[in-house]
Amino acid sequence: MWPGHRGKSSKCTLQRRRLEIRESASEVGGIHYGPTKTYAARWVPLPSFLADVLAALVPEQPDELVFTTSTGKPLRNANFRQKVWLPALERAGLPAIRIHDLRHTCAALLISQGHSPKSIHTHLGHSSITVTFDTYGHLFPDEADKIAASLDALWAGAS
Repeated sequence: MWPGHRGKSSKCTLQRRRLEIRESASEVGGIHYGPTKTYAARWVPLPSFLADVLAALVPEQPDELVFTTSTGKPLRNANFRQKVWLPALERAGLPAIRIHDLRHTCAALLISQGHSPKSIHTHLGHSSITVTFDTYGHLFPDEADKIAASLDALWAGAS
């Protein structure tokens, strides 16, 4: 959910480019709000380009949902997917991916940029580093040769 839901779920500081995640929403027989999977709030840094886009859409400290139906109610997943998400992908010439696939793309991009597993774990809000490795471990480069070379260098330096 977006910052400011019911005045308590999240907080956004666009000038500082931070979003605080305090609770999550699930859609089972209606929309229900509750704790995050880890039961802990966390701050997520926003890239400048995203903070700029959001600043044009929302006030600095929104008190209401940002993305709503025309009547101001929360968007339901199926409606958003059919009416907004899939048409946007089509206009962009992209395949019909799930919104959650953006999370996987983010993780893959962070790994390809050489960010540490710990920073990726924190950014994604995983409950443990094990979750990060179990989900994305196959994307980390094989460093076996690098390890062997560094041990060779240490051995050479000690001789």
